[in-house]
Amino acid sequence: MTSLGRIEATEDYRRYCEGRLADPYPLFHRLRSEDPVHWCEPLNGWLITRHDDVMAGLRDPRLSSDRISLNMNAMPEPLRTQMCPLGDHVSNWLGFTDPPKHPRMRGLIMKVFTPRLAESMGPRVKEIVTGLLDRALPKGEVDFMAEVAFPLPASVICEILGIPMDCQDRFRRWAEDMLLFAGAVGPSIAKAAAPAHQSYVELTGYFRELTRERRRAPRADLLSALVAVEDEKGGLSEAELMGLCVFLFIAGHETTVSLMGNGLLALLNQPGELARLRREPALLPLAVEEFLRFESPIQIATRLPVEDLVLRGKTIRRGQTVALMLGAANRDPARFTDPDRLDVGRSENKHTAFGWGSHFCLGAPLARIETQTALRLLLQRAPDIQLASATPQWREDNNLRSLRSLHVKVRRNGDTSGTELGE
Repeated sequence: MTSLGRIEATEDYRRYCEGRLADPYPLFHRLRSEDPVHWCEPLNGWLITRHDDVMAGLRDPRLSSDRISLNMNAMPEPLRTQMCPLGDHVSNWLGFTDPPKHPRMRGLIMKVFTPRLAESMGPRVKEIVTGLLDRALPKGEVDFMAEVAFPLPASVICEILGIPMDCQDRFRRWAEDMLLFAGAVGPSIAKAAAPAHQSYVELTGYFRELTRERRRAPRADLLSALVAVEDEKGGLSEAELMGLCVFLFIAGHETTVSLMGNGLLALLNQPGELARLRREPALLPLAVEEFLRFESPIQIATRLPVEDLVLRGKTIRRGQTVALMLGAANRDPARFTDPDRLDVGRSENKHTAFGWGSHFCLGAPLARIETQTALRLLLQRAPDIQLASATPQWREDNNLRSLRSLHVKVRRNGDTSGTELGE
């Protein structure tokens, strides 16, 4: 039996393809070493696992981001026909577009969704975190995901867009359903389609009503700015407006939720690094970059080849699924020293967690500010924090690396509400 055959025969491989592998990194190491351009029959696509190949793929114009056809073709008829409105909608998400559409849409949104906007939200982010911790910490045991990690970025993106944060459970269901469909690879797409379609109908209906209100009475928010852009000559079509609204809403909070949970769990599993960060709080910006590398919230960037290409001796055919494995690339020993070790002071950290090139994540500055603020205040106000369960539950999804819950036990300082650590 070949080494490749042994990989495919392992339990880890089977569980990974089913989206049920809690720790995929040993499998990624084998793939990088033995078969870095791997045809995965269960997922019906190529898995690209080495850092240099992934980085090249993210910038290769032969690998298209206009890839909704991969999702649609993975579904049998008549489901595919039924899901056409969903596919048409997702094709207007910024991350699913190519030139000339992508630079036009990105240029329009960059007029209002800027790094300066993220910086200006800093005081408000601190205020929201303080309120969340005021409510959560006195309990002694906290589900960090439900009580901090989700409501913080959800509240921030709702305020930026100008939508009321009055139905958190519904918002979370919408975001999870849509991301499961948009990010899925292989057969799981069909399973994710119906819930995503229902959430698409509800979410776009919600945004259509809000945009009608903004046309009647504009406000000082991002939604009003997007509506104004739509009305300009050469601006956004109605379908593009809905695509951007939903994309910004989902991308503006769901991956940041994962980042905060993954980062805190990594620290609690490495008490030496947690103690180091407490001693040297100025390392926090580097630590957040390390969390992004160590447990990348988005594990896969899917692309569609527009022509045949050869990579490491393998011929990738036009129209086949190419999965650029961000999570695997970020643990590549050819790029990172001791890649399976969390190092909150790692300074050489060219990770791929936010993508690269023209599709680099617009929300990266905001995600960094939110995560740094949440962890800084948590570590300040909870000098003793421990896992309440030895086996945190990961979501069953081989793309979104995220915890279902993260229960922690905390001991608070006396009266530190509103104080800072290492500004």
